[in-house]
Amino acid sequence: MMSVASVVGLFVALAVPGCGSSGGTCSNTAACGGAIVGTWTITSSCVSESASMLDSQCPSATARSSGLTITGSITYNADGTYSSTSAVSGTIDVTLPPSCLTTNGVTLTCDQLNQLFQANPTAGVTLNCTGSSSCTCTETIAGQTSSETGTYTTTAAGLLTDTPTGGTTSLTDYCVKGTTMTQSPHAGSAMMGVNLSGTITLTKS
Repeated sequence: MMSVASVVGLFVALAVPGCGSSGGTCSNTAACGGAIVGTWTITSSCVSESASMLDSQCPSATARSSGLTITGSITYNADGTYSSTSAVSGTIDVTLPPSCLTTNGVTLTCDQLNQLFQANPTAGVTLNCTGSSSCTCTETIAGQTSSETGTYTTTAAGLLTDTPTGGTTSLTDYCVKGTTMTQSPHAGSAMMGVNLSGTITLTKS
């Protein structure tokens, strides 16, 4: 499992290009620090995303996702490195107005969007768009898996900073109590214009 903030890149990669999002129903958990070294398995998760516009050519597109579920595990090593495996499941609902469907004078229909996705499928992801002048698309993610390695640092107050190999640094609030750890996105942190809220709960093996 990567930290909550680190999975943002996965969400963005799965989202329909050119769309931002709004909403968020999962609550954060306060940081308290603690000993993080060891192997941790995700026992529960609730993650929501909200984002600023990712494509200036379509500023009126919106998307909403909540209750994204993450499973997997992560190992934090004493030398400041980590490795993780994770799988994400959930839905992202995207609304595309007519302006987002027209390029070079050609306007795509919702059925054509479905056909384009079917011709270029992504494993573990389905997309269904409905509507007439605008399209409402539901993207269903079923166990989209990823693995990651990188480096990390922590503070006594409970701020986890991790940097995936070849990736972008993210900030997470964490709290270890006994063999249980919670992770939540650090307030004000964002990646690629996307903000997350929610909590991942892990148990030490």
